[in-house]
Amino acid sequence: MDREDHTIVLFTHEGWREPVEFMHHCSTKWAVFLMSLKQLVETGEGAPAPRDVKIDNWN
Repeated sequence: MDREDHTIVLFTHEGWREPVEFMHHCSTKWAVFLMSLKQLVETGEGAPAPRDVKIDNWN
């Protein structure tokens, strides 16, 4: 696969003063958002909130 055949997305989520449980929720939720974006690009339909993957009670 040539570099021109794909897109690389780099991001960071920083600034947490201490590792709290909600930080883990946010970290995992980024993966859910990226899976939805991938699905949108590949099929034309993503799974944004409220149809996204539920990972805990913060959704």
